[in-house]
Amino acid sequence: MSKYSQSFKQKVIEFYLQNNRIRSLTRQHFHLPKTTLDRWINKYNHNGINGLVALGKPQKYSFEFKLGVVQAVKSGQFSAEYACLYFGIAHSNSISRWLQAFDKQGINGLLPKIKGRSSMKPKYPKMPPPPKTEEERLRYRILELEAENAILKKLQGTQPSKNAEKASIVKELRHQFPFEILLQLVDLKRSTFFYHLAEKDDKNAAIKQEIIKIYHKNDGNYGYRRITLELRKIWLINHKKAQRLLQQLGLKGKNKRKKYHSYRGEVGKIADNLLKQNFHTTASNQKWVTDVSEFKCAEGKLYLSPIKDFFNGEIIAYDVARNPSFEQISRMMKQAVARLDGATPILHSDQGWQYQMASYQSILKQNGIVQSMSRKGNCLDNSAMESFFGRLKTECYFGKRFETFEQLEQAIHEYIHYYNHERIQVRLKGLSPVEYRTQSLN
Repeated sequence: MSKYSQSFKQKVIEFYLQNNRIRSLTRQHFHLPKTTLDRWINKYNHNGINGLVALGKPQKYSFEFKLGVVQAVKSGQFSAEYACLYFGIAHSNSISRWLQAFDKQGINGLLPKIKGRSSMKPKYPKMPPPPKTEEERLRYRILELEAENAILKKLQGTQPSKNAEKASIVKELRHQFPFEILLQLVDLKRSTFFYHLAEKDDKNAAIKQEIIKIYHKNDGNYGYRRITLELRKIWLINHKKAQRLLQQLGLKGKNKRKKYHSYRGEVGKIADNLLKQNFHTTASNQKWVTDVSEFKCAEGKLYLSPIKDFFNGEIIAYDVARNPSFEQISRMMKQAVARLDGATPILHSDQGWQYQMASYQSILKQNGIVQSMSRKGNCLDNSAMESFFGRLKTECYFGKRFETFEQLEQAIHEYIHYYNHERIQVRLKGLSPVEYRTQSLN
């Protein structure tokens, strides 16, 4: 059971924030160890209030999850402390234990330990201590020669060309000769042996590793459908199998949350609903959709106003501002008009006050853009734009804390670039919006 409750942790963080983020004052007030307070602050900065949740029963982690964490730390991608925050692990001591187990036994050290009565495991010969006398040196040399002779018999005069073959020989002779001597004779690393041992036991090991890699590369934003599309670049795999392996790994895509609405009643001219939920197009710049959404950071609020092309889902223009204003809409429209190239698209929106303004409608008319508006109270009419906001907030905003306007704005810029150029979509045949548009022009 956790020593500190979640309500106490929240009380500490509130005191810390209200007192100019002075850590020494907070520690003295609550009589807390420095490492404990630092850990809570880091968790709060990374995951908000959810990072302070007091865990009940000890968490159980799968072999694949532990391997993914170890690889991330070993490769230098994360420190053990930051990996704790990124992967949602209760304490960095867990990662330290996994690293020690991996260094000693390779992948095998991360496998779950069997509880209950000990099984009848085969007993392996122990490595003799370093020889000190001449007699001991002779015995050690005889043991090496016997092991070498046994390996040659297995090879039948050929040399093993792959690590998998070497690992197989070591496994067969391990009950006769000390493990370390066999590894030395076949020139095989300890970690490599255990890797091939685990790979043989799990025929889906390689696929699982690729799933972990794809999942964390995209910050947990990909569900089983998009992960299936990525896997099909390497293997012929069914989406049901990908979903099953994701469940085994304990990996889930992020869920959506509710969006902000800009409707303020009828303040100007309401346009007809020309689309009537018919979002189908055959080329770019035929039908566009726009809306405004609100984001919060420690310094205040930001507003994102984008335009999305129905053809490939690409964000063709957008503006980020600290206040929702006509100036923001005007800047966004200037970007959109530059992409027209003679096209006369329908631009659909909800009945937000910005889109009822005569100035906005004048910009559309001057550039041959046809205005369309959703029916009042019918969210399905504008669902394409709402789904983009939901996905953006789920994948790069919810669960994170942004201290400044600049941090939040940079995150939005980076996500839109990622969304347009890298994030694959099932309906686009596994391509990103820009890739799909480029392919359609060829």
